[in-house]
Amino acid sequence: MIDTQVIVIGLHLLGVIIGMGGAFTSDAIFFSSIRDEKVSHTEVRFLKLGGKMVWLGLFIIVVSGLFIFSSNPEFYLHSSKFLSKMTIVAVLILNGLIFHLVHIPRFHRHAESHFPSSEEFMRFAPWLLVGGVISTISWFSALILGLWRGVPYGYGEIMSLYGLVLLMVLVLTLIFRKKFIPGFK
Repeated sequence: MIDTQVIVIGLHLLGVIIGMGGAFTSDAIFFSSIRDEKVSHTEVRFLKLGGKMVWLGLFIIVVSGLFIFSSNPEFYLHSSKFLSKMTIVAVLILNGLIFHLVHIPRFHRHAESHFPSSEEFMRFAPWLLVGGVISTISWFSALILGLWRGVPYGYGEIMSLYGLVLLMVLVLTLIFRKKFIPGFK
């Protein structure tokens, strides 16, 4: 007999692998491609492909998560770990929407151009870094929470730690932004 709970958890992990892999691959493509101070049409296409992987992963996570939740709703509604993960997944979804609705169109407009020469691109570049930090910290946080059995902290403590780590990494990233994006002033 096949244990459906094992299948659902396996799908959930597959969603994490696909989504997190797509996010980290997109980040690597972005940082690799800006070394020459321009993003080609091909690189934009690969960024969009990575984004599709993230959306596929998030879709699998949400659907399988609903099945996991439905197995014991009373337990999960009172689980600080579950509620924290759901909040972090919501942050990932919102961050992904902003990336695809705001940043990808700008990449298209600036494809093949020398982006440090573009005032518009340089004005929004810090927001790219912010989105990348939010994505990275959120994926790692959700992964850690998913793997951590018996989390001894409440929702407020978990989310405060998440917020603190996010803020610290954001500040450090913006301080050292010239290391990440050439042409930053």
